[in-house]
Amino acid sequence: MAAVKISGVLKDGAGKPIQNCTIQLKAKRNSTTVLVNTVASENPDEAGRYSMDVEYGQYSVTLLVEGFPPSHAGTITVYEGSRPGTLNDFLGAITEDDVMPEALRRFEQMVEEVSRNASAVAQNTAAAKKSASDASASASEAATHATDAAASARAASTSAGQAASSAQSASSSAGTASTKAREAAKSAAAAESSKSAAATSASAAKTSETNAAASQ
Repeated sequence: MAAVKISGVLKDGAGKPIQNCTIQLKAKRNSTTVLVNTVASENPDEAGRYSMDVEYGQYSVTLLVEGFPPSHAGTITVYEGSRPGTLNDFLGAITEDDVMPEALRRFEQMVEEVSRNASAVAQNTAAAKKSASDASASASEAATHATDAAASARAASTSAGQAASSAQSASSSAGTASTKAREAAKSAAAAESSKSAAATSASAAKTSETNAAASQ
């Protein structure tokens, strides 16, 4: 596995090369080729030029200048896909530690969004349950109305049957009354005929009596 070349010129704020300086790289964690806390160092030349082939990993960078206390320059991370560059390039690059707060912020946003979605789902579920309950109540009420309507229809059918029976009875009674009236009329006619016949017989008897008296 190849290392990544880190090279350049170590300068101060005035652009002058830093002399008598040691660049120290201390591994902050284990990698495939480097053990944690192991230290590598590079001594730039009088012109401040340095060149290091650095293994993949994360390192704490310290500058050791004679006559001054150690100065922590920062942390660099060398990835498998890292391109060669200066120490300044790697110190200015975004590291995992820099990205972590942003990742945490995004994670918190995701958690908040999931919480909102869960709340919305709970509300929708409650609304669906209420709608289902209302629909069940409406169906029960409709069934009750249907039962009442069926009972009313049966009652109406019974009343219609009774009315038809009453009408039939009335028609039968009217027919009987008509027959009785005709029979009474016939009886009256027969009585009148008998009365007329009796009158005729009486007249004939009177005539016979008169004739008998005349014969004497």
